Amino acid sequence: MSKEGKLKEKNGKTELTPSQIRKKKKRRNWIIVLAVIVLLIVVRFVACSGSGKTAAAVTTTLPTRGSVQENVSLSGTVDSEETKMYFSPVAAKIGEVKVAAGDAVAKGDILIGYDMEAMSDKLAQAQLQAQIGSNTLNGALQNSSDNQSKLSEADKNLSVLNQQIKDSEAYLKKMQDSLEKSTTDTSNSIARENLELNQKLAALQQQLEQLDRTDTVALAAKQKEIQDVQAAQARNQYASSVAGTTDSITELKNKIADEQQKIADYKEYKAKMESQKNTSEPGVLDSYSKSTQEANYEISSMSMEETQSAYDKAQNGISADFNGIVTEVAAMEGATVMEGTQLLTLKDSDNLKVQISVTKNDLEKLEVGQKADVTVAGNTYQGTLIKINRMASVNQSGAAAVGAEIRIDDPDDKIYLGIEAKVIIHTHKADNVLLVPVEAVNADKDGDFVYVVENGVVAKKFVVTGIFSDDNIEIKEGLSESDTVIVTSYSANLEEGMPVAAVPAE
Repeated sequence: MSKEGKLKEKNGKTELTPSQIRKKKKRRNWIIVLAVIVLLIVVRFVACSGSGKTAAAVTTTLPTRGSVQENVSLSGTVDSEETKMYFSPVAAKIGEVKVAAGDAVAKGDILIGYDMEAMSDKLAQAQLQAQIGSNTLNGALQNSSDNQSKLSEADKNLSVLNQQIKDSEAYLKKMQDSLEKSTTDTSNSIARENLELNQKLAALQQQLEQLDRTDTVALAAKQKEIQDVQAAQARNQYASSVAGTTDSITELKNKIADEQQKIADYKEYKAKMESQKNTSEPGVLDSYSKSTQEANYEISSMSMEETQSAYDKAQNGISADFNGIVTEVAAMEGATVMEGTQLLTLKDSDNLKVQISVTKNDLEKLEVGQKADVTVAGNTYQGTLIKINRMASVNQSGAAAVGAEIRIDDPDDKIYLGIEAKVIIHTHKADNVLLVPVEAVNADKDGDFVYVVENGVVAKKFVVTGIFSDDNIEIKEGLSESDTVIVTSYSANLEEGMPVAAVPAE
């Protein structure tokens, strides 16, 4: 594509192509050229007096070998490489705002302080609530433990007592049955004996009535038998009266009385244990009640820990993480802020960059890592291209441009954020290459070319160009070091075959 007549845009500004630079230099050198016009006229007259043709006056040069540095000149705005927005780490009342927008601060400087008196009161209240929660939980757990012990004791004793009462009642019944049997057997035996004695007495009395009254011996003997029976009856009656007072019966009765007392004692203790169970059972925390008590304690404990954490965070206020410039302050003294509220913005003043906008014509020349000269307020600093965006946007001139960033490698306190900076990016350099002045190269629809002088007339040579600076352009193909290259023509437009009078450029 022809370079002639094309303009390149950088940040809305115009960059000249090599041919335009050539034309500009022609105008710049015009005063010098006037000084040699008279000489050229003389040369042309002498050169053409024999042929009758008028020779055009031109300045010429020979290609040279050397180095050429290609640069891209842009302008941009100074900014910080790191910007930090500070948010409140706690919900609290702002005590003091120590900075304003535009202030320079050092790392560690306190920027904002909190009202610690209010925070201290809040912490004391939270600690008290946590202590109450702890005491309530411990008291409930201790009471539950005591009641659980009493309930366990009652359940265990009731189980034993019920078995003891059951066993004792069975043993008592057995002894009562034995006593009843013994009493019945004795009574029956005495009754049988008494019946037999009564029958025997009746028989003896009948026999006595049948005896001869005169037979005293027989009467005395029978009377003796009757007396013996009556004596037996008396003994039987006595035995009947003392039938329940024998040693075995008495011992059995004593055992029965003892067992009855034991059962009464068991039942009394059982009633006591049942009462203990009924009163202790409601005091034992179930899983839900225990969980509720523990949750209440956890809530108060967490609240205290959060308040303590907030107090600790607020105690040191908001401090600068690096040397920087405060660019925005949203906090107000006396205002109560929520956690996460934006307080201020700080930009790093030690690590600065220049934000630039690059059009498509220069974009292909740029690579991350290229060095640059950065001029800010008349001071020049070294810089490095550190970033090229992957997305274009429309600049003020309506052209698509890509943002890029240049780090200022050696910033000082003379650089201000937001100020304009001039940037010269050193893109490519070529050493020991063939060079000609930029204004010597022309372009048409067929490509780049130069005019040379061959045998006193103009010849056109197409060339392949490389990188260029403000002064020189690299020639990769099409010229040799012996070619006489026309730099400028002051009297006419050049055409191939035109006779010229060449004057070497200074």
